[in-house]
Amino acid sequence: MRLADTQLDFLGQILATPAPTVSEGMRVYHHAYRARLAGAMAETYAQVWAWLGDETFNSEVRAYVEQHPSSQWSLDDYGQDFAGFLAQRFPDDPEIAELAWLDSALRQAFAAKDADLLDGAALTQVSDWETVRFVLNPALHHRAIRSNAPALWRALSKNETPPEVLYFEETSGLCVWKTALASRFRTLEADEYALICALAAGQGFAAACETLMRDAPDRDLTAQIGAWLGQWLAEGLITGLDTTETTA
Repeated sequence: MRLADTQLDFLGQILATPAPTVSEGMRVYHHAYRARLAGAMAETYAQVWAWLGDETFNSEVRAYVEQHPSSQWSLDDYGQDFAGFLAQRFPDDPEIAELAWLDSALRQAFAAKDADLLDGAALTQVSDWETVRFVLNPALHHRAIRSNAPALWRALSKNETPPEVLYFEETSGLCVWKTALASRFRTLEADEYALICALAAGQGFAAACETLMRDAPDRDLTAQIGAWLGQWLAEGLITGLDTTETTA
């Protein structure tokens, strides 16, 4: 048998469910492979583990590992689809998937490249706001949320009793990014999150603001947008300006 065929056969026996019965040695490899993946998951999803408890968390991790074998040489990124997996497993408990997403996003943000922050004074040099696009923090991750998962995460990370789970009728946003070598996160109300999504998609600042105000004609958001912009600069969400005019 060729080496490649031997390797494929070995891999097939490791991934097989249930464990093969050919030898005790193969069963050891079969278990060790899953234990290593489960260990990586436990390290990444510490707050999900705390929320679900040992039995449920380990059961979900085992199910995930069986359906999602590792496809990379490193385990650094393994398990990034766990939030989506949990969303399907617990459709009536969105806080579980949102906790998982936050666990993973914080880890990814910490590993992202560093970026210099934008000095607010640079905005005074802008002559044509119609062409301005903001460069957002390269570590930024964002998603819509339906629960108070961020509050749960904070309590769990401090070994405190988490608050009661709350579900919101209006979708909020959750942003994760990195500044000064530390990951951080914040919940955004619907309007602010809609604007961040537009900017993250590459839309110009003026056009994104016009769209937001057109979609909310009953609210004067001019002052609020200015306050958000100041907060984004202070928090390090904005790292640069792109004033290159684009053509349609």
